[in-house]
Amino acid sequence: MGTRRQFLKLAAGGLIGTTGIFTFLKHYKQKNNIVGIVEFPNPILRNVSQSIDFIDDDIIHLANSMISILQYHALFAFLLKASLYKGLAAPQIGIQKRMIACGLSGEIKILINPEIVEKRGTYANSEYCLSLPQHDRKMITRSRYVRVKYNSLENNEKIIGAQNSYAALLEHEIDHLNGVLYIDY
Repeated sequence: MGTRRQFLKLAAGGLIGTTGIFTFLKHYKQKNNIVGIVEFPNPILRNVSQSIDFIDDDIIHLANSMISILQYHALFAFLLKASLYKGLAAPQIGIQKRMIACGLSGEIKILINPEIVEKRGTYANSEYCLSLPQHDRKMITRSRYVRVKYNSLENNEKIIGAQNSYAALLEHEIDHLNGVLYIDY
């Protein structure tokens, strides 16, 4: 009888904890105006995005929104699927601008007009995409190392080097800006 009572207490505690987490996520989503992710086969995912000519308040607002959306989906995915989403491209939220948000080395970076300027080697990795929830993970061969030129939110030209999973992440997100999806590989 004691084992059954302990099980019921544990189950009730789990239910209360889960309810609290989902309440928190719902509040976070409303407070941060988290918009839905554009899903395949929406044609916006196949368009080439437009360059960003100057950084104004709208672009900064878009960057902050993308960070909030990425954080929301990372937490949601971690709780439900024990995985983390690490990147988001503007077309995935319906904006045809050349901007990506990526979790790189412990911080979220915003890359405006990113362009791969160097690729080396090969790296195979299992990929998934927020915009293709109906598709399974797929092994994709990408570059082992990439150098990406981009503009920061302060409109400074920068170059970032990345290897292995970070290089694959950058290639995946930049592909979104060119209308390419991981299922195309």
